[in-house]
Formats: sequence, structure tokens, C-alpha cells
Amino acid sequence: MLLSDLAESLERELTYPIGSEAVVARMGTVRIEGPSGDGDQTIDSILDPLGQTSFDSADGLFATIYGNLSDEHIGRKYYDDRGTTGRETRGGPSETEDVSF
Repeated sequence: MLLSDLAESLERELTYPIGSEAVVARMGTVRIEGPSGDGDQTIDSILDPLGQTSFDSADGLFATIYGNLSDEHIGRKYYDDRGTTGRETRGGPSETEDVSF
């Protein structure tokens, strides 16, 4: 499933409030596709490290899933379209060559 379709699916398929165990039982095998065809993750693998929790709404569940996706889903790490570097202060890699697209 595309990430863009997930919020609607969570709203349609589940009744809130709902616990993480019920989410996993109902939708745990649903795969969230990675942006470049790799890095797919199941809802179960995203929620499992969080332990038992409950969600009051589809928006809250979506935010939890979205916030716990792997690094493959965040795009280019340390990218800043404003032209500032700031990488060294955030612990990111230090590059000496500019990259242009």
C-alpha cells in the first residue's frame, strides 16, 4: 500500500479507540511501500517495537506509523533546500562537494 493511501484505509477499516494488538490483528500484514520500491515495512513491524498502546483516532494511528517508518521513507538525509549546511551540528555526514540536481 502506498503511504498516501494509508490514512484513508485506517479510517475505513478500523473503529476507534483501538489498541495496537487489534490493529496488528486486523491490518498487521499490510505492507507500506518504500518510495523507490524497496524498504517495504508491515504495519506489524512498525508498531511492534512500541509495545502495547491505544489510538483514539485514525489520525493518531497514522501519525504513529508515519513517525516510525524506516530511514528509506524519509528521502535524502540531511538535505536542506535553503542552502545552509548545518550538517556538522546535527551529526550528519560532512561533504565537501556540492550536489546539484
